[in-house]
Amino acid sequence: MIAFMFPGQGSQAAGMGKDWAEGSLVASEYFERANQALGRDLRKICFEGPEAELTDTRNTQPALYTVSCIAARLLFDRGLISDYVLGHSIGEYAALYFARSYDFETGLRLVQKRAEVMAEAASSKPGAMAAVIRFDPARIESICREVSEAEGLPLSVAGFNSPEQTVISGTKEMVEKASAVLKAEGAKRVVTLNVSGAFHSALMSEAQGAFQKVVEATPLRKPSTLFLSNHDARPATDVETLKLHLPRQLTSPVRWTDSLKFLKEQGCQAYVEVGPGTVLGGLLSKFDPDAPCAQLSDLASFDTAVERFKPCLCGLRPQEDDLT
Repeated sequence: MIAFMFPGQGSQAAGMGKDWAEGSLVASEYFERANQALGRDLRKICFEGPEAELTDTRNTQPALYTVSCIAARLLFDRGLISDYVLGHSIGEYAALYFARSYDFETGLRLVQKRAEVMAEAASSKPGAMAAVIRFDPARIESICREVSEAEGLPLSVAGFNSPEQTVISGTKEMVEKASAVLKAEGAKRVVTLNVSGAFHSALMSEAQGAFQKVVEATPLRKPSTLFLSNHDARPATDVETLKLHLPRQLTSPVRWTDSLKFLKEQGCQAYVEVGPGTVLGGLLSKFDPDAPCAQLSDLASFDTAVERFKPCLCGLRPQEDDLT
């Protein structure tokens, strides 16, 4: 049994996808399709940056979606498919592309609108995020609640990333206050993240409302591969659930650890980080050091992943429809 994991913001880097596009006509064509759909040169941003432009969430999100979709297509063309797909925050959209819930351009337009409403919310209601290292996630959650209630300002957990890493999100003042409490209570480190807004918090409520309308107007299909939702770390198997969970994800935590627990309980034998970077493999190793995980760098790494994990495919299954 194989799970494909699609990365989120923080995994982007200038140069991502360049080697793939130079060595694969299919990969190059995806960049052309993205440029045409967006009306700007996303390929250049992915390949050259600069960092300030690439880390603008209005570019980061469509860039990660595009590069991750390319990775999924290159694996698929080599015969490697998955039993489960899941994505970290924006990674959910490439996961749903692989699950055939929409075609590439439909997903890209959805991602671009998501990025725009999140950027607008971050501008109108500025906030901050911080990663808490090696401290009880349940206690982090309760501290966020206590600080928020005492001050009357938003603060909450944005991501349960691993047993050793939890991310908090809220106003800058609330994140600073909570960070001081967490350090005093014994957190090994609290690291302020270089982000443009308080994502996955109540400060994104306006974005959630705006994005809900976009999702409602977008034609979606039932996932053809089991898709684990960030919202509750369980399979979202119908369109109605997707249309509820995707907007809610903007104000609710990413339940990554619970998702990995679920996969382990289902007997998952192999994981592939489908996209740029190695963040998700690192989180997996904190959860289960023995879990085999393939990560993709140059084109040769795709062949290595296929050779390594193709024996893990579960028996005979219907032929997957082409990715479009």
